[in-house]
Amino acid sequence: MIKFFRKIRQRLLNENRFSKYLLYAIGEIVLVVIGILIALQANNWNEKRKETLLEFNLVDKMIDQSIADSILFTGRLNSVKSDAILFGHYISIGQGTANSLESTNYPGNLLPYIKMNDGSNLIRNHAEDFKLINDLELREKLMEYSFQTTRMNAAIELLNVNLQEYLIPLQLEYYDALKPFDSSSSLEEMKHIFQNSKMESRFVLFRKLNFVVLKHIEEVKIKNHEVIEALKSYKYKLNP
Repeated sequence: MIKFFRKIRQRLLNENRFSKYLLYAIGEIVLVVIGILIALQANNWNEKRKETLLEFNLVDKMIDQSIADSILFTGRLNSVKSDAILFGHYISIGQGTANSLESTNYPGNLLPYIKMNDGSNLIRNHAEDFKLINDLELREKLMEYSFQTTRMNAAIELLNVNLQEYLIPLQLEYYDALKPFDSSSSLEEMKHIFQNSKMESRFVLFRKLNFVVLKHIEEVKIKNHEVIEALKSYKYKLNP
């Protein structure tokens, strides 16, 4: 092709047809510029497609992590609700307001102390990737989700600290009194253990802290659902 254009230029020069040669040279320059622009456009399109594919894959992973969060939060919520019921039973015994504890059995421990885990799969694995999301509304939802999980984590940590500081010593202090009882024992049979101010005050504290955790988990679950739907919608728009 270059050889062909060179021959045309040479012929025009040999024929001393300068005006036509000038027009031809301008036309050739225009063609070259157009070719360069087309090449740049194709390159930009290809780069944009690569970026979209990367973002699509990132969003897909975020959806998986958000769904894992939903399962995690549901289990966490059920655990907190179960503990709240138990705290309520102990407080009712201490305050003498219990009326249905005959059928409620002692779990074999005041509360099996297992440090509640906090955090979120999505935040733990992709917090640094939020800035790669080009949709500003979705990015804002993700940042709100991060903020709410931070508040939830703080509430869980406060509950964990208080359970560790007060529950374990309480279980050791009342070890001898609790030793005769097991998971087949009725809480009604244990009134004499719980009807004292120390027991009552501790479990009132635990229940209050537990309620705060419960509230934050419920809020995060709502935001989690919103994030999942927003991510799915954005993934559909991206579809490379």
